[in-house]
Formats: sequence, C-alpha cells, structure tokens
Amino acid sequence: MKLSAFVSILAATELLTTFVLSQQTTESPFHWLEDDQTIVSPFAASGKMEQIGRTGVAAMHAVLLNEKTILIIDKAEWNEAQFDSGQSAFSVQYDLETNQYRPLPLETNTFCSAGGFLANGSFISTGGGEKRGRTWKAEPGWQSIRHFTPCTDNSCYWEEYKTGKMTVNRWYPTVEQLPEGDILIMGGSTKGTAVNRKEINVPSYEFWPPRPEGEVPFKFLNETMPYNLYPFVFTLPDGNLFVFANKKSIIYDYKHQKVVKELPPIPGHPRSYPLTGGAVMLPLDPKNNYNVEILICGGSKRMKNNATADDTCGRINLGDKDPHWEMDTFVHKRLMPDGLIMADGNVLWVNGCQRGWAGYNGRNHDPTFDPLIYTPTAAHGQRWTQNLANTDIARMYHSVALTLPDGRIWIAGSNNVDPPDVNAVYPTEFRVEYFSPPYLFKTATRPRISHVPRVVTYHQTFDILVHLEGLVRNKQDAQKVRVGLLRPGFSTHSMHMSQRYVFLEHTLSEDLQTLTITAPPHAAIFPPGSGILYVLYDGVPSLGTEIYVEHDMNDLRI
Repeated sequence: MKLSAFVSILAATELLTTFVLSQQTTESPFHWLEDDQTIVSPFAASGKMEQIGRTGVAAMHAVLLNEKTILIIDKAEWNEAQFDSGQSAFSVQYDLETNQYRPLPLETNTFCSAGGFLANGSFISTGGGEKRGRTWKAEPGWQSIRHFTPCTDNSCYWEEYKTGKMTVNRWYPTVEQLPEGDILIMGGSTKGTAVNRKEINVPSYEFWPPRPEGEVPFKFLNETMPYNLYPFVFTLPDGNLFVFANKKSIIYDYKHQKVVKELPPIPGHPRSYPLTGGAVMLPLDPKNNYNVEILICGGSKRMKNNATADDTCGRINLGDKDPHWEMDTFVHKRLMPDGLIMADGNVLWVNGCQRGWAGYNGRNHDPTFDPLIYTPTAAHGQRWTQNLANTDIARMYHSVALTLPDGRIWIAGSNNVDPPDVNAVYPTEFRVEYFSPPYLFKTATRPRISHVPRVVTYHQTFDILVHLEGLVRNKQDAQKVRVGLLRPGFSTHSMHMSQRYVFLEHTLSEDLQTLTITAPPHAAIFPPGSGILYVLYDGVPSLGTEIYVEHDMNDLRI
C-alpha cells in the first residue's frame, strides 16, 4: 500500500495511536512499508477481521493441539472434506501455517461430545450421538472415549474405544481438567433431545481414566432440569468445582462428594443449553491471591424461534463472604456467544444471534456480527469496547472460536441446518476467519521471547530471554511487563471447557534481557498440561510459546 493512500485512510479513522515505520515489505501489523515516519494504524482501535482458509468439516468442536495445529470435529454428516472413497470426513487436523486441513478417519459419531487433555498431553473426546447408518458409516458414540496424541508431522490419528468405556450414555456432557491430571465428565442425556427431560437425564459424573468410585450421583443436575446440558464447570484454586446450570450454581467438593456452598441464582433468563449463554472464569492473579470471579453472559427468554435473546451479564466474586451477582449490560442481545480469554487477559465475545434458541432448522435468527471486548479490571460501566472490526458471516448454532499463540483469534463454524446446506439462508459454513485484536496494532513492535523450557513443575522458577527493544526505556516502563499463561480450552456450543488464564509472578533483570518466572504454585491454579506462555508489555503480547506445567517431568510419558 502506498503511504499517501494509507494516510488518506487514517484521516477518515481519526485514530490517535502512533506507529514507527520500518523497512519491512510484509503486511504484518508490526511492520510498515516506509522508513522514519510516524503514522496511525487504521486497526489500532478496531482490530482486523480476515477470511483465510476453510475447515473442510463443519466446525462443531475445536481445540488447539499445539502451536501449529487445531483439531476440528463435526458429527457424522456430509462435509467438503472427503476421503478417496468418497466418504465424508467428520474430523480434520487444521494447519495454522498453511491453512490447509488433513482428514482424519473416525468410526463413532461425535455429535455433541466433549473434550479435554490429560496431564500427558493426550486429548480425550467423550460421548457422542446415534449410529449414522450406511451413508456415513458411523457407529454409536454415546459411551465412546477417543484418544488423540498431538503431532506436527501428520503422523497422529484417532484411537477409539467405541463403547462401554463410560458407565452410561452421555450426550451433551461437560469435561473439566482436574488437578490430579485426569478429567471429570459431568452430566448429559442418554439420547438426543431438544431439551433434557427426566427419563433421559444423566445426573452424575465420572472420570477418565476411570476412578474406583465409578459413576457418582450428582443431584444438582436434577435440581436444574430441564436446562442442565453442558453445565458450566470450573476447577477452583481451592481444589473444589464451580458448577452452574440453568440459573443456579454451587461450589462442589468432588473428592468428598458434597456441596460446599450454594450460591444465589443469577437474575434474568436461564443461561444453559438450549437457552445458551457463555461463561468465563476471569484470569487468576497472584496480586489478589488468585481470587476467583465468574462472568456469565447472554442466553434466551424461552424455547421459541422468535424469543428475545438476553442482553445481560452476571459477575460473581467467589472471594466475597456473601457472594452475589453484579449485573451488567451485554451491549447486544446475544444467544450462543463465545467468550474467550485473549492473550492480554481481556475477554472477547464473538458469534451468536439475537433471536431464538439453540438448535437446527429455523430456531436461531438475526446473527450478531459485532465482536465485543470485556476488560475485567475496568470499573463497572466502563468494561466494554465496541466498534471493533466485524464480520459478514453468520456464526450461530455450532460455531467455535479459539485464541492462538500469535495473539489472533481463530473463528469457524455455523451449521444450523440439518442436513448441511451451503445454499441455505444461514448456510453451513466452512470459511475460517482470523480476528486480530487492537493490541496487535498498538505499537510498532512486540516483545520477543526465547529459551522457554518445554516443561516446568509447579512453583519452579525458570529464566527466559526477552527482547524489549523499542518498548522499555527505563525501569519504570519495566513495570508494564506481565507474564500470562493461557489454556484456550475445548470449544463447542458456546462452551470453552477447561479454559483458564493465570498471571505469573516474575522479575526482570537489570539489563532488561532476562525474565525470571515462577510457575503456578499448585495444580488447582493450573491443572497439569500445556498452556501458551505470553510476555506482555502494556497489554501487547509476545508470540506465545507452548509450555507444559506438570507435577513431575515424567508425567508427560504417554
């Protein structure tokens, strides 16, 4: 782009953030085409939305496997991605560097399943749906357990345990990664349904690998009928669980199978499937002793095609002696939103719609095209950033989103018609979008890091090299350096299972070139497994690097 044309754009945007130009020829947000000029980026306030790549399969479920790849899962149905036999794939490995996909064979139906990682790095997919007959050749997935060990050389494939591995059928269950390094599988129904009902409700949880106690009754999932599918579950720093369904929530001790505390119901409408809202455990910070606050936004009024979506958010501080929900606007009415923690610790809300309820064939309408950023540390009434770069793609039922190591947001999916139809009013979507948040255009460069260890243990201190040239000029500026550890989680149906962000204690050397970082103090703060390590300067993130936090180095053996 010529500088004169670029400046004319700037005059229209009237933005105030300045950049230093360099002699690069790339369109990276951190390099400009001319030298020794100060200009304003047109994306410094809005960010940038780009359509790049195709998923091959409808992205009903997605999880970041490592720095280079995403695992995408659909149910057994027609998809663009097909094998040489003509059989449609319903899982692919997506390459973030080439934006190409590799079809992966699956033998069981993964419809409305769940997922999470074990401490050793294996991804576990749990549950699914009905047999899909001759056309799709998929066996029932109700009780299936599927293992996928991540790779970067196209050598990895699914390993399936087709039936009888879970104690009961689970459709729409939730998975949460636990401090012990295994996963908890909670709730669901024994068969497909528009909304749960007593005769198919599964009010229990179990573990993978299986624990001696087997299936554990959990009456909370009786008390929250019928809106209790895909309950929101977060592991808390004290080792207990926060569990939410419908409008109710509790603190639960899964080790002793008892309720620790009942919390007040959230005001407004139900927030669980199919009146689907989204939930985020806000970043944990040693500066406030890892105090927990939960944010839940959106939902819908009732199971009607023209029902009005909820336009409120509730935030509850679990550290209060008497916790209560502080209500806030959601800016837009929004059903089926995706709330994901970005590289800087703020929360991006994307996807969803303004009318209806979660489901196929005319149940959701009026897509919401505008992203929102929620700043947890801002004062009430000042937390929302609007007027961001938007999309023209409807992302409704069965959409997903993930934060990437490079700080961008990967957005895919939307398939609210059954069977899939690329010509529908709201078509089955295979296009991928990347949202580059404003923080990627805030400065002319970003922190750079190297020598990050592959594995650390809890409370271990370790050194990395950091390059802050052009950012930090004195020790006072150095106070703007922060270190964050993000687990993006398993994305499906507005859920981001096991998503969490932890700020890490650190010190910067006198020469501003070495960061000494302390790993999370124990596994309830950050359950074992991988995360993305970011170094931030005034909210601008480095390229993230994958790092494993484990009880013991040997825990990564598979």
